[in-house]
Amino acid sequence: MSECCETGKTSQGKANATGKFNSIARHNQRPCFFVNAATTNQAIFSAFFNSLLGKVLVPINSEPVDLDRDGDLDVVAGSRAETRILWFENLGDMQFARHDIEVSGLPSDARLTGFNMDYADIDSDGRLDIIATAWPGYLVWLRQPVEPDSVWQSHKIGAFDADQLVSVRLADIDGDGDLDAFAGGYSRGPRDNDGADIGVDDPLGRIAWFENPGIAPHEQWIRHDISRRKRGMYDKWLARDLDSDGDLDMVGTRGNSFPFDGVIWIEQVRTNDAQAVFKQARDVDSAQMPLPSNH
Repeated sequence: MSECCETGKTSQGKANATGKFNSIARHNQRPCFFVNAATTNQAIFSAFFNSLLGKVLVPINSEPVDLDRDGDLDVVAGSRAETRILWFENLGDMQFARHDIEVSGLPSDARLTGFNMDYADIDSDGRLDIIATAWPGYLVWLRQPVEPDSVWQSHKIGAFDADQLVSVRLADIDGDGDLDAFAGGYSRGPRDNDGADIGVDDPLGRIAWFENPGIAPHEQWIRHDISRRKRGMYDKWLARDLDSDGDLDMVGTRGNSFPFDGVIWIEQVRTNDAQAVFKQARDVDSAQMPLPSNH
């Protein structure tokens, strides 16, 4: 278990009918599934055994989700080297069927790796869709087809032009009843200083959210920029109303920006006056930058 956790991202969920929690992870060149064989509810890591789901080159992520909505957890995985995603259908009795996800409609320079994904029925057709980041700076949603091995149609949500978009979390940011997308970027310059030669058109650490257009989710979503700094990698988000004021705040992780790295929360502020929706809490930070010239 510890070896697998050291090599990649791990998710947890009940993938069988025993009521015990199992772990889904990537390890070396394969998504792997660790079954909890313990006879009690106490976590006994020595009682886990490895069940191979499939092999891909440089697996970057694997996540348990009931993708086909049949009541059990499937596994969605991504390969960085092969720039593709796939899913493993839970057939019961610890058996899984592999489905390679063929995608059409991606921008010509987009590379889909599955590094960060979220899931929702975006077009209200009863099937769960995949919302994913795509190298270098795209955010897309993939419409699940009727048949599991048919082509998934890609729809562009938006982009971080010049910046590398690496994270996404769905949440009703504006409280209008539909799911918006909160996203973060990855700065590519020095990690311990702002770098005098870092310019406005370099890949920087950006935070923004994309407003769901509602009845026309196939159209491009409206991007609302929150912050863009010389340094910062924001690769995970959770939406919670931390201050109990009736709107969603965001909890996230930040890296590539020593000494400002760590767990952060971004407070959403709503007023009748025109002002920033999210406000900065730290007085000293990596330098804020304007949007790139091709924003």
